[in-house]
Amino acid sequence: MTEGSNVDLASLEKLGEGYEAEIFAWEDGQALRLFREGYERNVEPERIAIPAALAGGIPAPRIGEAMSLGGREGTIMERIDGENLLDLVGRKPWFMTRESWETGKIHAKLNALPAPEGIATVHERVREWIGNVEVPPHLAALAEETLEGLEGGDRFCHSDFHPGNILLEPGGRRVVIDWGFCAAGPPESDVARTVALLRLGEPLDPSPAMRVITRLFRPMAAFVYLRGYQLMAPVDTTLMWRWVVVRAIEHLAIVRAISPPDADIPDPVAAVEGLVAVAQKRGR
Repeated sequence: MTEGSNVDLASLEKLGEGYEAEIFAWEDGQALRLFREGYERNVEPERIAIPAALAGGIPAPRIGEAMSLGGREGTIMERIDGENLLDLVGRKPWFMTRESWETGKIHAKLNALPAPEGIATVHERVREWIGNVEVPPHLAALAEETLEGLEGGDRFCHSDFHPGNILLEPGGRRVVIDWGFCAAGPPESDVARTVALLRLGEPLDPSPAMRVITRLFRPMAAFVYLRGYQLMAPVDTTLMWRWVVVRAIEHLAIVRAISPPDADIPDPVAAVEGLVAVAQKRGR
């Protein structure tokens, strides 16, 4: 790992940020993905996942050397000059159908790949979040009870696949980013995670227009995404909805764990309980 002790973080141009990391401009047209304190454990899974994704034909930023800067860990990687699909749809809502469709198609191609060795399973990921973050006891118990009846799998799961993690380059290439939560599991578990995100997720620092768009078009985006996915690969929708029960509760734990204290993001417990009720009916 390279030590960037002679680099002043404040001098770097910030290109973007998410819950787990910040992205800075780096020399030679590259970017530095610097994880926030507490998320260093995602460095190694990402270094495993990205080469495997590229080898499988999934567009992702090429990865370089590991970097330590200011007591934080990160990775030098290819700089992708593109806009994430969430921001794009926020500016141009009429693109929502097209991009939801394309998101589903890319996701199906990813889930068709075998998971690379050395990453956690979906079961392990879910239990880690729900077991280490305070969620209502009845939801934690429901998640564990449901999870016990769900089989594992060996497919490549991103575990955070949503429009905010796909960049659209000027030439039209869509590049998948943020691989730190990757896992091995059944495709339905990863589809369920995306459905839960589309139904429940809140953008980081959204504009008023984005808030309106997010709330109005959630169901349609989830529907079109799923149809795009099914064009490429079959999905056991009953099994998927059983996974939604688990991954919606996981989402509550993740939001409570990683939301910045100054972020204007409401606690999603009521929305999670509503989606869980829907998922329980559809998963029978």
